[in-house]
Amino acid sequence: MAGLNDKNRQEKIKSIEEMIQIVLLRIPKEIEAMHFYTKAAEKSTSDEAKNLFLSLAQQEKGHEAELRRILNDLKQQLMELKNG
Repeated sequence: MAGLNDKNRQEKIKSIEEMIQIVLLRIPKEIEAMHFYTKAAEKSTSDEAKNLFLSLAQQEKGHEAELRRILNDLKQQLMELKNG
């Protein structure tokens, strides 16, 4: 990344590494929530509850996919900064 001095580059690298760690911590939580809602749907006795829980599970799946996209973007940024 042109225009970054070494100190700014190191700060940016540290910031991206921190964001990567947070995203890596969140992905399993989204998967866990998706499984939770899926199991709740399976145990539901009403169609209304089942549909609600399946919808929530689908949202969690979307969150996971978005976090994975963000993770890939952050890794790309980090690689570009480190290769400089």
